[in-house]
Amino acid sequence: MRITRKYLLGEMTGPFLVGAGSITVIVLLQRFSLLSDLVIAKGVPTPLVGRLLLSLLPQFIEITLPASLLLAVLLGLGRLASDSETTALSAAGVGMRGVALPVLAASIITCAAVLLTGWQGVPWGYRETQRTLSRIVTERAGAGASGRVFREITPDVLVYPDRVSPDGQRMSGVFLSFRPAGDDPLLVFAREGRFLPAVGDGVVGLELSDGTIHGEPTGKALYRIASFGRMTFRIPLEASAVPGGDNPKGMTLPELSRKVDATGGGGANATYRYHFHRRLSLAVSCLSFGLLGIPLGFSLRSRGKSSAVGITVALFVVYYLFIAAAGAVEGRSGPGMIALLWAPNALGLSLASWILWRSERSVTLLPRPFAGGRLRK
Repeated sequence: MRITRKYLLGEMTGPFLVGAGSITVIVLLQRFSLLSDLVIAKGVPTPLVGRLLLSLLPQFIEITLPASLLLAVLLGLGRLASDSETTALSAAGVGMRGVALPVLAASIITCAAVLLTGWQGVPWGYRETQRTLSRIVTERAGAGASGRVFREITPDVLVYPDRVSPDGQRMSGVFLSFRPAGDDPLLVFAREGRFLPAVGDGVVGLELSDGTIHGEPTGKALYRIASFGRMTFRIPLEASAVPGGDNPKGMTLPELSRKVDATGGGGANATYRYHFHRRLSLAVSCLSFGLLGIPLGFSLRSRGKSSAVGITVALFVVYYLFIAAAGAVEGRSGPGMIALLWAPNALGLSLASWILWRSERSVTLLPRPFAGGRLRK
């Protein structure tokens, strides 16, 4: 039995590593064009871009590890089934329950890795991303500006340019929103704007021309408008000035839990409860995907690797439909949001447990077009 478990773990290790690397690269492909543009077109130092890429990895690893585990179980058991080794194992008294232990061990390890990533990795990645973006703008003013895209330069300064020059320095049709310290927020509309290089104190200048400033004081029935010919904003962008703040992406699980207790996690604060349960649900998904992969892997038989990849993609699409639905109702129904986040895990674990329990008897795992037949112990 010990040899069988080591053999199965060996069959899953290779596909897991290849799957984790491949899926991570595929997910990151959409970011490569932006990162290459920062290096080539806007002259951002390569080490800073590499640091930005590294800070993005935790949020993707949280997704790719459960998918890689499911793919590894399907490919490992599918390879055994295609060579009729599962039949030999069943004849030797090692059925689905016999292979469940090594798969469960791999699922628990992956679950711990995803939980640790959600606990510390994701908030670290978010904070590091903000610090790195600040460094990029500090060293290469305007590198983060894009036409018709809102850009949060600091937590209190938001810029939206209509058009941006190729080097990112000059803008036209500029909308700026900022909140002076201890004062009401102001809106600025300017015909043109340009970033000025950072000086020794780590402050970037944003020079605007031909614009107006709009403001509405709190508690007063007034609306103020002031015009200007040229005005320069000084924006401090030191890394220490960009903490995680109250953004749930920058909070650890204990911090999210305390925030939910302090705010009640309802209404506008429902996002804290959503992120807390989402990270836990992603970790537990490793257990449901791992155990559900056992009967699916036994049923693959000689259908090849494409079936394993197709099943993995299909299950993850369904899983993330539930997550997207939970995000859509987070502010309207707290119990509904939690139910949607945990429903796929509950269904997966229940179905896998039922199949493993029935595996001592003859049972059809999948409909005839997908299954290889009936399995017996």
